[in-house]
Amino acid sequence: VHHENGINLKLHLEKTYFSARSGSERLRIAQQVKPGEQVLIMFSGAAPYPLVIAKNSQAKIVYGVEINPLAHQYALENVKLNKLENKIIILEGDVTDILPKINKKFDRIVMPLPKTGEQFLPLALKKAKKGTVIHLYDFLKEEEINSQAKVVKEICKNNKKPVHLLRAVKCGQFSPGVFRICFDLQVM
Repeated sequence: VHHENGINLKLHLEKTYFSARSGSERLRIAQQVKPGEQVLIMFSGAAPYPLVIAKNSQAKIVYGVEINPLAHQYALENVKLNKLENKIIILEGDVTDILPKINKKFDRIVMPLPKTGEQFLPLALKKAKKGTVIHLYDFLKEEEINSQAKVVKEICKNNKKPVHLLRAVKCGQFSPGVFRICFDLQVM
């Protein structure tokens, strides 16, 4: 059981992905959530982002979608463990199958899947409205950040949802010279 930002997170480290080093990043996102926001976490794992956001913000509701059945079971257990059943909805399955079935748009979308996250950006944009903030993660070398930001903006423009890059945040080191980067984007 991992303790972080006022939550307890039960998980099996060999069977579900989790990085304790991202704790401050999860809190950074939670602190940006405005009262009443509806938040979507794609690739939510054992629910660290949903739990930290629900516990440390006044979000109305937080949805988490996870394909790994074991991580999903831990997520359900963690929501109960932290007594956040009234603020978190956890769904099991592939985001490409689950998101079209959710009949709503979100105020904030978190995409904590580095390396391939931008492949799912068109799907996320379908659940975004004007003003939605999207947090998209990637592993990049410092000199790649600006060019990748342009790629991300082009994907959004091609999906008829232009975005403003609020910031690109270094939120951890992946390997020597490679950083975990979060692009904070706002749909215009």
